[in-house]
Amino acid sequence: MTTTAPQPTKRIEYIDALRGMTMILVVFAHIEMTSFGFSTPTFINSLFMSFRMPLFFFISGFIAYKANIEWNRRTWWSMSKKKLLVQLIPTFFFGLLYAYAYFGADFHTFITHNGKLGYWFTIALLEIFLLVYTANTLLYHPNQHVHRKRMLMALILLSGGLFLAKIALKMYPTLNEIGNVLSLHHSFNYFQYFAFGYICSMYKDDFSRLLDNRYLTTAIIILFASLFYTKTSYISTHVGTSMNIWKMVDILLEMLIGYLGLLVVYNTFKTYQDSFTADTKIGSALQFIGKRTLDIYLLHYFLLPHLPQVGQFLQEGNNATLEITIGVLLSLIVIALCLLISSILRTSPLLAKYLFGVSKRK
Repeated sequence: MTTTAPQPTKRIEYIDALRGMTMILVVFAHIEMTSFGFSTPTFINSLFMSFRMPLFFFISGFIAYKANIEWNRRTWWSMSKKKLLVQLIPTFFFGLLYAYAYFGADFHTFITHNGKLGYWFTIALLEIFLLVYTANTLLYHPNQHVHRKRMLMALILLSGGLFLAKIALKMYPTLNEIGNVLSLHHSFNYFQYFAFGYICSMYKDDFSRLLDNRYLTTAIIILFASLFYTKTSYISTHVGTSMNIWKMVDILLEMLIGYLGLLVVYNTFKTYQDSFTADTKIGSALQFIGKRTLDIYLLHYFLLPHLPQVGQFLQEGNNATLEITIGVLLSLIVIALCLLISSILRTSPLLAKYLFGVSKRK
């Protein structure tokens, strides 16, 4: 059996810039929750959070699709092994170090924590990659048109099934404990956005034509704003801790808002992609951040400042402009420090390989 490895493809500049912007929003959220000590998200942070993680998984799925790969067991193992090394070793190294240094937590506490004290993302993403690789291998057909149709149906069915499985995990204590260890709540929840990005990349031309329709894009923006306002102003006030009709409506609205929000942001970057090339200052900066998202994600928890007084000042002032300005500025400082530290660590080929998954010295 032969293995057809994915061929290197030219990086899409506005996609790298979009990843960079999304990474800034991740750090921004953690600045507000950890540094400022906000117990509940502000309106601004709620807005960013409504599309931030769906967008991250959408981008991951979008760039994960590679055409003309001959999927077989050797291909599956080759690509899975690479993901295992890149995702797991850095996560457990930095995650366990952070858990012990800041919380005095041991391995058992770390591994049984649903969110892995913040380090759930790479674990959930790995599980999603393995699922998609397995589906590709089981459904492989040499005719790319047939293969895409099979994957389309498989990804739609998996997205629905895993979303329902996420709800089932909370209903059964034993399953919930297993879900915590493997961070299945997150991988089951965000698989659908990864799959959506994968599908959009499979049918990239059709997807682009849809977004070129000004009436459709206008409707998406209006619907996103309307549903977000409805959820935050009315629905969320009725949601309790137990599963009821309001809880179900809130879950469905959150999911739909995630899709609409990521489409709004993605299409904005695509429409103005000339502003995010390497030839522009903002494009160059965002692209550099976008290419180092793993480094920033792994390191930024260690560098979050403790600024409860600033948080109290912002809450009392209730000024969105000031909140964004201070939050983004602090986020950029933290990101700059992360990039400095990772650049130093990357001078060692061994550390670059095992801590950040770099295959060659950069």
